[in-house]
Amino acid sequence: MLRKYLEAGKIAFEVKEFAREIITPGVDLLRIAELIEAKIVELGGKPAFPVNLSKNDVAAHYTPSRDSKETLLEEDVLKVDIGVHVDGYIADTAFTVGGGNLTKASEKALSEAISIVKAGTSVLEIGRVIEQVIRERGFKPIENLGGHSIDRWNLHSGVTVPNVPNS
Repeated sequence: MLRKYLEAGKIAFEVKEFAREIITPGVDLLRIAELIEAKIVELGGKPAFPVNLSKNDVAAHYTPSRDSKETLLEEDVLKVDIGVHVDGYIADTAFTVGGGNLTKASEKALSEAISIVKAGTSVLEIGRVIEQVIRERGFKPIENLGGHSIDRWNLHSGVTVPNVPNS
């Protein structure tokens, strides 16, 4: 089991690096998604869900349709969410292209949240740290979007890690 999670994670990491290289202004979102999904398969995994490519004010979970002609513009902020599974053992990773200070604030919030995680740390405390870092930088966190635990064949299982301290 652990070996398969690690394999999925290794593939997800390599695919994430590949995605960073191919995402350039002028490329169709559908083409980006197809290339990312093909890379997952090439490396021995399977997509855990369709690649999400969410532009600008779409916070997450957008996948271009088969007839999409939408392209990435220089000024766009693109959130890329990639899931890989090996026999149902899932690795889920995401990153943002563009976004300037907003992306930097989000990356700092993630780093600060990770730094406090240990046995006994409540998810509410993690949410408090995320919200504090985001607000200190002049932004407002998305309240109904956050981290989550993953089980075999279950992408959103059990625990949710909020971006704000709520129950």
